[in-house]
Amino acid sequence: MSQHTLIVEEMTIPYEIIRSKRKTYGIHVAPGGKVTVRIPLRGSEKFAISLAESKKNWIASCVIKLQAVPGPKEKTPSEKRLEALYRKAAREYFPKRVSHYAHILGVTYGKISIRDQKTRWGSCSSEGNLSFNWRLILAPPDVLDYVVIHELCHRKEMNHSPGFWSLVESLMPDYKEKRKWLRENGRKLTLDAPDANSASLQD
Repeated sequence: MSQHTLIVEEMTIPYEIIRSKRKTYGIHVAPGGKVTVRIPLRGSEKFAISLAESKKNWIASCVIKLQAVPGPKEKTPSEKRLEALYRKAAREYFPKRVSHYAHILGVTYGKISIRDQKTRWGSCSSEGNLSFNWRLILAPPDVLDYVVIHELCHRKEMNHSPGFWSLVESLMPDYKEKRKWLRENGRKLTLDAPDANSASLQD
């Protein structure tokens, strides 16, 4: 077992590399945000470090989400309390992604609100105010990014014209896959979903 660190924007994320009998490399983020990279008994630690670095944005997103989830020895909070913690994580995470993509697009924006919309994942007003559904913090990071990109593109195209979708595609070429994922899995973004309390990635 060895200790390492990832730097993601202003976050410092410690992680452990552990050898196991599994034949594949894997990254696991446990409740509380603990990160573990498992490698085969004869696997390359150098490759494991490279793998963690290549997935650092995914890891950072999972850590933010799962820091709100108690460990196995801790008392499980009520769903209302847990929702409040996830909303807090969303309020901290969304502004970072909005700032990142707004800089790339060269657009400005107003206030960012985190809500629990019943019929939409995000919105952008004519004044540039952005609103996002807090449940997106339970989605894969690239799906969350798709919604951020979608709403920011409305700062240039306040419609869903071919020009708008072309702009979205310029930032996320596989955006259609993210739209499909939301259509098929959006209703599962609840606190009692099986995958809401941990996150794993195999390679």
